[in-house]
Amino acid sequence: MKYKLSFCEIEQLSDEIFEVTVNEGAVIDEKCAEEGRIFWHDLRTEPYRLLVNNKNRFSYSFLGAQKIGAHSLEQKTAVLIGDEISEGQMSTVMTLKKMTEDTENKRVFQERDEAIKWLECP
Repeated sequence: MKYKLSFCEIEQLSDEIFEVTVNEGAVIDEKCAEEGRIFWHDLRTEPYRLLVNNKNRFSYSFLGAQKIGAHSLEQKTAVLIGDEISEGQMSTVMTLKKMTEDTENKRVFQERDEAIKWLECP
C-alpha cells in the first residue's frame, strides 16, 4: 500500500514497517509536521517501525524541526543514507538525533537491506 502526503510518499513494506521518502526539495515545516502527525494518528492503532529513505534532498524549517518527531506508536526508526553522505544528509541525521533522547531505537544505515533487517528485529 502506498500513501502520498504533500511532502513525502509512504509505502507499507509489511504489517509493521513503513518506508518514508521525502520529496526532492521539500521543506519540512510546521504544517508538514502536523500533516504527518494526523496521518499516523488516523492510520495506526498498533505499533509500527519506520524506514526514512534519505535519497532526496530536503530541509527543515526551525518550527518544522521542532514539531516533527516520533509518533507514540513508532517503535524504531532507521534512516537510510547513501554511500557518500552529503552535508544536507548529515544535517538531517543530526536533526533526527536531536528529536529524541531514545537513540537506542534510531539508527543510521547505508544499506537498505540492513536497515530493514534491523527494523524486523523486536
